[in-house]
Amino acid sequence: MKVKSLKPSELKWTCPKDFFEFEKSNQLTPSKKIVGQDRAVRAVKLGLEIPNSGYNMFVTGVSGSGRETTVKRILDQIDTTTDKLTDLCYVYNFEDSTRPRALVFPAGEGKQFKEGIELCVELLKKNIPVVLRSESTAVEKSALLETFTEQKKEQMDKVEQASIDAGFAVVSIPTTKGQTRPDVLPVIDGNPNTYEQLQQLAAENAITKDELKKYRDLHTELFKLLTSAIRYSQSIEIKAQIELERLYRRILKPTVSGILDRLSGIGGKDVTEYLDRVEETILSNIDVFAANTEEADPFIIFDINLIVDNSDRKKRPVIVEQFPDVVRLFGNIDRIVIDNKPYSDHTMIRAGSFLRANGGYLILNAMDIVRQQGLWQTLIQTIRNRTVITRPNEITRAFMPIELQPEPIDVDVKVILIGPGWLYTSLASQDPDFGYLFRIRADFDDQMDLSDKNVHDFAGVIAYICQSESVLPLNRFAMASIAEQAVKLTGRHDKISLKFNMVADYVRQASYWAGEDGRDIVTAEDVQKAISEKQYRLSLGQDYATTRILENQVIVATDGSAVGQLNGLAVYSGADHSFGLPSRITATVSPGVEGIVNVEREAEMSGRIHTKGVYVITGFLRDRFASDYPLCLSAGIVFEQSYGGVDGDSASSTELYALLSALSAVPLRQDLAVTGSVNQHGRIQPIGGVNYKIEGHFRVCKARGLTGTQGVMIPDSNVIHLQLHQDVIDAVEKKQFHIYPISTIEQGISMLTGVEAGTMSAHGTYPADTILGMADAKLRQMAETVRDFGGRN
Repeated sequence: MKVKSLKPSELKWTCPKDFFEFEKSNQLTPSKKIVGQDRAVRAVKLGLEIPNSGYNMFVTGVSGSGRETTVKRILDQIDTTTDKLTDLCYVYNFEDSTRPRALVFPAGEGKQFKEGIELCVELLKKNIPVVLRSESTAVEKSALLETFTEQKKEQMDKVEQASIDAGFAVVSIPTTKGQTRPDVLPVIDGNPNTYEQLQQLAAENAITKDELKKYRDLHTELFKLLTSAIRYSQSIEIKAQIELERLYRRILKPTVSGILDRLSGIGGKDVTEYLDRVEETILSNIDVFAANTEEADPFIIFDINLIVDNSDRKKRPVIVEQFPDVVRLFGNIDRIVIDNKPYSDHTMIRAGSFLRANGGYLILNAMDIVRQQGLWQTLIQTIRNRTVITRPNEITRAFMPIELQPEPIDVDVKVILIGPGWLYTSLASQDPDFGYLFRIRADFDDQMDLSDKNVHDFAGVIAYICQSESVLPLNRFAMASIAEQAVKLTGRHDKISLKFNMVADYVRQASYWAGEDGRDIVTAEDVQKAISEKQYRLSLGQDYATTRILENQVIVATDGSAVGQLNGLAVYSGADHSFGLPSRITATVSPGVEGIVNVEREAEMSGRIHTKGVYVITGFLRDRFASDYPLCLSAGIVFEQSYGGVDGDSASSTELYALLSALSAVPLRQDLAVTGSVNQHGRIQPIGGVNYKIEGHFRVCKARGLTGTQGVMIPDSNVIHLQLHQDVIDAVEKKQFHIYPISTIEQGISMLTGVEAGTMSAHGTYPADTILGMADAKLRQMAETVRDFGGRN
């Protein structure tokens, strides 16, 4: 059956001219509707609303398909009102200052507690000195001190009387500058004398040696009494200090307790325990807190570090962390330098996104997480343990003599990761905790069915983009052109793209060109200019490659015929641009037992899929030939002038056509290029990049001059993917270029040679004047040659 060239109407989906009825897109109701993502929306809604542990969510799909926007909109739609949010404070730990304590309050009470403590501190600073200086305190203090002073005086009076009775006196002897020590010295002639002076008197015979010895012995006894009295006085002073502190404590306790009682009812048991410790600390260190100065404020340890404040929040927090790292996610501990030494305390702890999202949702880009060493492991540990541990960053830790270790915080956060599908698969296969912790996958599609309703929904989204970005409105024909381009982005003409970031680029650029021409509305011509300008900007490599073919630096024939030679089609892809070009494929055959030699594979330039495609060709030969003789051939198949490696099986049908031509010695048309993979039974299978490939061959043919016979053979199953450039369609309409849908190798070889392919008879043979018949004869001949050659040896 002769294959017919496709009609122009089959080469592209064209939006009907009367599809849209508006004159300007700003007449449409701008739509923030999430279009074409019903499956993903249901998954997101389930993931957001189910409260159980482990129901974190991984949102997959291509960038620009509305993943983050959809999550935010659904969060806006569902009721996230809650009365379970909490505030978080860090406070001084009186047992261990390196381990600050965490206090958790119902939302709003954290701020109330912080402000209350600040007020209490101000009151304490004012009232403690006032109470201690009060008249009643002075009276009690005076009475207390008088009692102890009398006891000290009574003891010292006994020493002085004993000294007088013995002819001695209690004196103070200067030691160092401004310092004295007590001593007892004998009084001679009304003057106290030191031992050195006594020795001088003895030397002058003013006193006898016996008197000197007597004075020395009495001094020893009296000095013991003096020492005992001094020690007694010191113990009395200690007792006095203790009793004075008890007095101050008794007097101040009602004041301190009364001030701190203002905070009763805020928080729970841990807050009450903390306030008790505050009171005990003040009452146990009254001298410190009474001597408060601006230079060294002892009350600073009572500062409250409110790191999470939900006082103004009624709904669950939604935190989108755009720049995640360890510090931004899990917090940090600042430091300052005092006397050339690093210092940190509880007031320098900073909350990260995880703590700020407690009770709500944290949205992260998964790629940002896995790109940073160790961050994924820390995130998984935090989610699994539902606990956040705040540590200083690595740089700060290196300079900290003592590392601050804040108390870990229990959290309830639903984590939403947004990333590509391949990353989801990789994490699921490599991390044993992943499936347990991320039980919901919401997979966003990048295309939807090309129905009238969906196209109208699509137009509503474009109208919203125009409005929100202050882009010029589109007329209905421009909207139709944008829709057609969106269809082309999908690579098939029964779908329309949901990659609104890419589609919006065409809208913005079309608006620019309309403005350049002085119009206040975008036309279809502006859209086409935006498309062609983008193509021009990105096609430098394409132009160089095409020029090399036109200059015969890369040899590709577009007319005539040749045996064992045919034009295949390849796609060259870059980061932001892809294009197709023809490439010569050749095949040679001879008797032998090597089978089909894949030259690219032998040169280590063949990818695995391409190698598989060559093996499939061998399977086809077994299926069609050699039912009653051995398959004895050595065949070489090569991509001529290919230096960068080959992969994919889209050229396997082309390679098979070249091989059949070499076996049958029937030439192939060089004005046709071929793409399509083949299975062992000769069925042509679909391939990717069909539009790029057709347009690439057309570009070469057009540059050399269209003959009316040139064209491309594609798999019939790829017809649905056609969305070709208008100049290709125009050439097809003028019968200057042709696109043939092929379903089997037999159809294709007949098209390429003009000779019937042949049908196998019941005896396993083909008519002699057919391609398969001539190939079969050649293979039989080669089998006999190999047999005869082997016999001679």
